Formats: sequence, structure tokens, C-alpha cells
Amino acid sequence: MTDRSTLELGWTTDDLENRPSLWTTRLDDAERDALWADAAKGDWNGAVPVRERLRSFLSGGLGAVGFAHVSNAAVASRPESELASGLLFLLRALGEVIPQNAEGALTRVLRDQDGDGATELAFHCDTCDVLVLLCLQPAADGGGRTRLASARTARDIIRREYPGALAELEGDWTFDRTGRAGEQVVVTPILFTGPDGTSNCYYQPRTVRTSPERGGPPLTDRQWEALETLDGVLYRPEVAFTLGMEAGDLLLLRNSRVLHARTAYTDEPGPRARRILRAWMSAEEL
Repeated sequence: MTDRSTLELGWTTDDLENRPSLWTTRLDDAERDALWADAAKGDWNGAVPVRERLRSFLSGGLGAVGFAHVSNAAVASRPESELASGLLFLLRALGEVIPQNAEGALTRVLRDQDGDGATELAFHCDTCDVLVLLCLQPAADGGGRTRLASARTARDIIRREYPGALAELEGDWTFDRTGRAGEQVVVTPILFTGPDGTSNCYYQPRTVRTSPERGGPPLTDRQWEALETLDGVLYRPEVAFTLGMEAGDLLLLRNSRVLHARTAYTDEPGPRARRILRAWMSAEEL
């Protein structure tokens, strides 16, 4: 890796552990309080220096490694409605916040639903430029951790070890997303080179596997094998970076370059239940 934070870096877990300044920073209490005081008033005043520091840091992290993490970004014990409006106030200073469902919701609190937290979420990409997560309460049992993987690193490994699988992954795949926000049927490679020359990804494992049931083209044996290869590489210890977010932590990631997953957890009812506030952005500025 190099020190050029404006260029794409294909990272491993060791790289991130050895170079935390590339992807994580912390607000001190005074910075955090100034930010939320301005958010409460709906006008930038005392927190302008904090905003500009965050803008620079987030842009650098998203540009270099595809994600950026800020600890102590909020007092997570505030009411959810206040946290949602404050997060939107900050994000709108950085780029455009977009709806994340057919109803047009700009924020959503992710919670365990009927015990679905007990099932690990596989590596995937959301259908937005930048995914935003603000941790309101981590899982009481220590599970529910976020996992991240670099599309460039995964692609480089597959190119070296499984060139046949890479050829399949770089071909067109059908993702039938009927009924969800945004484009309903997406036809795209899973791994590809973006307009800016970076290694990009578009992957929703359940959707691509079930799209043939909704009228999409059937998957060939080689395509099934390529999907299994991709999943196997993403979960290698040197590829899958595990991030335990604490209450008040903020995470932004660029979906075109970083895939994310979530470890399983057992929820606890009441105030210790796991809650994550989510937003989506279309962020050319970042």
C-alpha cells in the first residue's frame, strides 16, 4: 500500500489493522456536541470546523479504501427521531440523501425481526452510492458485527487463482429487484472496472440466485461455481475485515468498491436490543 489516500487501495485485514488512520477517526466530546447543537438548530454555526474535518476525512477514506469510520459521532441515547434528523442534517452537507425503499423513507432503524439476527447476512452491496450506518445500540451478545471486503482484493485473488470464475463474474448477470426502490431489474457484471478505473462490484447473493425464478435467464453450472468461488474468497480471513461498532459510531462505505456483511447475533429485548440507523446517499462530492 501507499500513502496516496486519493487513489484506490486494494487492502487486506492486516493493512487496515496496521494503518487505522486510513479509515477511522474519533470526534472528541466538544466536537460531537458542537455538531449536534448545530443539528438541533438546523443551521451550521459553531460546528463548521467539525463539518470540514469530517468532509476531508470521509472523502479520503472513501477514496482510498472505500469506507470511513467515525467513533463518538453521536450520543446514541438521544431519541431516535432526533438522531435521524441530526444525521440527515450532517449528510446533506456532504451530498444527496436518497430514498431507500418504495415509500421514500430517507432513514430506517434496522432491528431484529422475528429472530432474523440469528442468521448471518452474507456479503452483498446495497443499491446506492454510499451506505451510511449510525450505531444506536450494538448487540448485547457481542454479535451483529459488520464485515467488510475490498472488491479489488477479491478480484485480484480470483484473477490469480480462478481465472475461469473471473471470466464468468465479469459477464452479465440479472438481478430482479421487483418491488424495491430504484431500478427493478439490473443487468450488470458482478466484478468490473468502473469509469474511474477502480475495481467495482455489484452483488446481492440471494437476488442473483433467485432471479431465474422470476423470469430471468437460468444460471449455468459455471455461473453457480463462480458464485461459490466469490463467496469463498470474500470470507477468507485476509479479505473479510470485522468491525465492531459501538453506540455512536458512524460508518460510510462506497458500495461499488466495498462489500459488507453482518455476523449473526442473539438479540435482547428492551433498551439493549441491537439498533442501527441507516441512510443511503448519492454522493458525487465524497
